[in-house]
Amino acid sequence: MSRLTRSAFLGTLLAVATSSACDKVPLMAPTNSTIRLVSAVGVLPLTGSTNITAVVIEAAGTPVQNGTVVSFTAALGTFEPREARTTNGQATVKYTAGNTSGKDAISAFSGGSKSENLEILVGAAGAGAVTVRATQTIVPSYGGATTIIATVVDTGGNPLKNAPVAFATTAGSLTASTAFSNDGGEARTELQTNVDATVTASVGAGTAAQKGEIKITARDLPVVSIAVVNSAAPNMTEAGIPTIFSLKHENVATGSAIRNAVINFGDGASTNLGPLTGTVSTPHEYARTGFFTVTVTATDAVGLTGVSSLALQVTDRYTIPVTVTGGAPSGGVVTFNATATLRTNTSIRSVQWDFGDGTAPQVTSGLLTTHRYTSANTFRVRVRVVANNGDEGFWEGDIRIISV
Repeated sequence: MSRLTRSAFLGTLLAVATSSACDKVPLMAPTNSTIRLVSAVGVLPLTGSTNITAVVIEAAGTPVQNGTVVSFTAALGTFEPREARTTNGQATVKYTAGNTSGKDAISAFSGGSKSENLEILVGAAGAGAVTVRATQTIVPSYGGATTIIATVVDTGGNPLKNAPVAFATTAGSLTASTAFSNDGGEARTELQTNVDATVTASVGAGTAAQKGEIKITARDLPVVSIAVVNSAAPNMTEAGIPTIFSLKHENVATGSAIRNAVINFGDGASTNLGPLTGTVSTPHEYARTGFFTVTVTATDAVGLTGVSSLALQVTDRYTIPVTVTGGAPSGGVVTFNATATLRTNTSIRSVQWDFGDGTAPQVTSGLLTTHRYTSANTFRVRVRVVANNGDEGFWEGDIRIISV
């Protein structure tokens, strides 16, 4: 190989080696460059993510050369990738928050240049406010459940997802003392109590914690007493006559007014009584005998519902025992004398006489009457006694007229 040819070959080999070495050395920002970090959000839920962009400008005010390597660091989260190369002075990575709440300080550096920290509030640290509501704020005093809902928003008023919410109550028990907010910023637990309770929901710790609370009241259910007022026995009545039920709101002092009451008579019939104030009466007539459970369902002004019941026996209706005697006919005239055993506190309303000879029946107010027969024969006499309370009694028998 000639000296010239050998010299040219060595020069070419040196140039290739130098170029290869330059490709392996990362391109860094020149001295005195500035790095500024930009994020679309300042608050993230636990494990939430966002893009972080580093804007790198040389001292002369121009973007750094394309391909400049920028590295990113954070205390609570991670980056994908951890290093990025610039395009038009910008390098962008994906930041993902971890499972720990707090203020994450994010920074970027390239060569001898480093950015100021960019703060992102993660999880509970990003909570701006907590409001609390319940599916119902009044429960029965014998014990009831209600769902407690805490809504968490960030400092911008947006729902905060995956924020750990701590619940506490002054009475009763909670199904969960800690819950994480959903996409709508809501965290839920259930309170079981039979006394007044205050439930608190908090996000974060110390004086920086955001808190909200709600009061739950335990109240007696509306109680309505049921009584039968037109029967000698409190749990008995008779078929075929109106049974009068008396209904009374018993716990007016401790509960609110009854906005609606419905009585179910146990035989398939019911009556809507509407608002119930004081004592009201309502009638019902049973068509058959048997045992029935009468219930009254009362709903008060705050929506609590109480049910009262009465076991009732319906018997056959009382039949008045009736007997009739007829005096000896005299010229076809017969004197009829009836006896009837009525219940107490009632009297005879009417006595209907059918003398069996085709004449019109006679109605009297007493138990004694006379009738003239115009022919000799045997006649079937029928007597119906009706009392003022609706009781009835019947008698029938034959009378023989020999001569008139």
